[in-house]
Order: sequence, then C-alpha cells, then structure tokens
Amino acid sequence: MLLICVTGAEMPGVKSEGLDISVTDNSASINGSTSHEEKEEKGDYYRSEISRGTFSRVLSLPSDVDSDKRRATFKDGILELKLPKVEKAKRKKISIG
Repeated sequence: MLLICVTGAEMPGVKSEGLDISVTDNSASINGSTSHEEKEEKGDYYRSEISRGTFSRVLSLPSDVDSDKRRATFKDGILELKLPKVEKAKRKKISIG
C-alpha cells in the first residue's frame, strides 16, 4: 500500500475537539480553532484575557487517495494524516477462446 503522509502539521494550543479534517480524492482540508480565557482577581484588581483564533488550510495532494481508508492522529499539538493512494487499474491480458 502506497501512502501519502502529511506530517509535522504543528498546531500548538489546538485541541482535537477544535479540529475539522476532510479529504476528497485529490485534496485535504484542515480547519481549526483555538480559544483561551484567563482571569485574575487580587483585591481591587481584576484582569480578564480572552483570545480566539481560527485557521483553514487546503492541501492539494499529488495523486488520488482512497478517502475511505484515511487515518489521522493528533498528539501533543502535532497532526499526522495517513492517506493511502488509490491503486490504479492494472492492464490484464484477455485470452480469446
């Protein structure tokens, strides 16, 4: 089985719940969002910090992939996609008989 691997997609601060990955025959789409909220209270002092972000990336794949057999892993902020190539039809000889 031949694979197309997209490795090293670093996404610090992104949780797996914030990822949306879709694959077609010749492209992979990665969408994600981050959200962080921090509050601090000390006496009369109050600080609230909120940050949010989204991203989207579409990758063209060098050959068609079998989207039914795709796999993705996400660990420690690193996304790895394993996309098996579609096996091309092989020429077969037909005997007349």
